[in-house]
Amino acid sequence: MKKPSLLIIFLTVFIDLIGFGMVLPLLPRYIERFGEQGWKMGAIIASFSVMQLFLAPWWGRLSDRIGRRPVILISNAGSTIAYAMFALSAAPALSPATALTVLLASRVFAGACGANISVASAYIADITPPEKRSKGMGLIGVAFGLGFILGPAIGALSAAYLGLAGPGWVASGFCGANLLLAFAILVESRQPGAPGIVRPRLAQIGHTLGLPRVGFLVGLYFLATFCFAVFETTLPLLLGSPGLHPDDFTEPQALARKLTAPADPVSVELAARLAPDFRASLVKANATSPAALRRGFYHEVNAVLGQTNLFDAAALAALKLPAEAAALRDGPQGRETRRRLNRLVLETAFPGEIKRQPYYFDERSVGYLFAFCGLMSAFIQGGMIGRLVKRFGEPKLIVASLVIFGASLGWLPYTESVATLLVALAIVSVGSGLNRAPTLGLVSIFTPASEQGATLGVTQSAGTLARILGPVFATTLYAEMPHSPYLAAAALAVAAALLAWVRLPAKVDHSTDTAK
Repeated sequence: MKKPSLLIIFLTVFIDLIGFGMVLPLLPRYIERFGEQGWKMGAIIASFSVMQLFLAPWWGRLSDRIGRRPVILISNAGSTIAYAMFALSAAPALSPATALTVLLASRVFAGACGANISVASAYIADITPPEKRSKGMGLIGVAFGLGFILGPAIGALSAAYLGLAGPGWVASGFCGANLLLAFAILVESRQPGAPGIVRPRLAQIGHTLGLPRVGFLVGLYFLATFCFAVFETTLPLLLGSPGLHPDDFTEPQALARKLTAPADPVSVELAARLAPDFRASLVKANATSPAALRRGFYHEVNAVLGQTNLFDAAALAALKLPAEAAALRDGPQGRETRRRLNRLVLETAFPGEIKRQPYYFDERSVGYLFAFCGLMSAFIQGGMIGRLVKRFGEPKLIVASLVIFGASLGWLPYTESVATLLVALAIVSVGSGLNRAPTLGLVSIFTPASEQGATLGVTQSAGTLARILGPVFATTLYAEMPHSPYLAAAALAVAAALLAWVRLPAKVDHSTDTAK
């Protein structure tokens, strides 16, 4: 009879995460294309995690009773169906409202069936001794990293060559193949009926959080996941949306003067599209603080950026447009194309008042950037995490990871070139990659063997709660001030590092489960 294997559970999680990685970077852009933004965008993204919050502990307890294998098979089957629904949401015949409804339903169903990560963590805990637990948990981190190398790249190519529905169909195919693979080669790591403690859900949550060390680590896991959710939700918008940021209005008072008494075709047309109250307020621009004026322009100009015929032929003819703008002007125009064209026109017409966008990445390029982040994370979690844990111990790594992550998040939105952007993304990936394995490793070490599934299920619930609150928090702030989600997440990460430095023990005994 085959024995449980770390390699087999790694392959199962890895293939599942390829599908997840294909879809996740595209979600914010798809929702934006379907006409939604702000907190509603965050709510749609968070719907996956809402379902996981309610069901992850139940899946964990069920795996403690009936075994890990059947729960993983159910999860794979659910993911196959959910990604097919995601593909259907991009059907051209659907209205934007219907497409959003189908997209939301696909994420809700995927979250309801999403038990692979927490149950796979319990599977690893079943078959690894305490001193190798963090290294074993690092395999899930490697699967995440590799899934975010191949997944976004495959998703980007699928969108480019198969259309908006392509990533959903390809992801569904991967998950279907994963279901067949797991059915054929995945063996049970825990025998049904093995000794275990079964508590009601709320009692289990209270019990887990009541363990001082475990409860504190669950809190750290929540904060780290919250900050990462802020990053991954807004990065496609920061890099791939043609919308203007407040900081892009470099000379707001000069721009206000040009729009108060417009003398050129672009100024005339832009001024005519602004809200009357805002245009009237520009007369007092010299008495208004530059920060307040930037925020006003940010809201008002973005509101008209996607309008058709914002600038007529005469206005465009008066400008020496860059080649990209000329191509957009002469080609087919969807909403995103119009927004990009209109931004390029504004940058050309007001070179001293509006900053040029340092980079603009389409869905394919955003996918490649997420793949780059996954590569960096996989390098840390796969090639180095075991040696780093052995040399420094889990507590020091947790503190260092949060400091690195927070510092790089604060820098990221202010990068001005592709080179500095890649450096910032690499450091973000290193910080996040260092955090997951030692945190989950300590949770597992401080948890009795009979409660691994339930405790890791509660930990996963904390992570999914963070993935509910993080996207809503991030997109709501982003709609008001694009850089603010990054600055807030950076402050939270550094604060969590200080708490970890104070509260975690300096050394951990790996020779036995310390919670017993």
